[in-house]
Amino acid sequence: MFGCSRLKQAGVLISAAAAVLLACPVASAAPAAAGATRQAVVNSGDAMYTVSPGPGREPYYCSAGFAILVQGVRYILTAGHCTEHGLDWQGIGPNVDTHFPVTDYGRIRDLSGSGHSRVNLYDGRTQRILRAGIPQVGQTVCKSGMTTKKTCGKVLGLNQTVNYGKGKQVVGTIATDIPIESGDSGGPLFYGGVGYGVLSGGNSQVSFFQPLRSVLAAYGATLA
Repeated sequence: MFGCSRLKQAGVLISAAAAVLLACPVASAAPAAAGATRQAVVNSGDAMYTVSPGPGREPYYCSAGFAILVQGVRYILTAGHCTEHGLDWQGIGPNVDTHFPVTDYGRIRDLSGSGHSRVNLYDGRTQRILRAGIPQVGQTVCKSGMTTKKTCGKVLGLNQTVNYGKGKQVVGTIATDIPIESGDSGGPLFYGGVGYGVLSGGNSQVSFFQPLRSVLAAYGATLA
């Protein structure tokens, strides 16, 4: 689904009102990046691997979002454009649902036996996520993903609309200046012990995240 090389990037319009950017969702159909092997415990930001059910059996890589509980059942939250592809995620479990476009989130049944929702900081440490919050414009935030690892930046805007082309838009996103690359999709936006969203898409200048609070409310979920 990664198609940045085929899409013309338009200018970024960030304001208090909704902004529109022709950007790219960033699931990866490329070979696995170094360090993409699944760990025994699935942390937020870890690499995930699946194979398309289509005739080409195309491989896809995304990043794990937050570990959540719905009626006592454990799931990995990630981007919806990730869960619209593939069947089982290796070492984790099967796709459960997908919500894309308009929103961009989906669930994977987590059979890995992981513990609390923790973000991989890619320095040998993890950060426990204790609650979901809403960031402020100008606030420092960080993201974790399989390709660009942990990187930080600022919130540029809330309630932003991103246009992925072919009539696919995602509304209500959190925009940041954190650059992202192929394979980072689904990874968490956070700061300290607060989770804010899961990565939908973007480019080397701006990134867009599906807000975590709205997803938890839609599922009737809590953080694991």
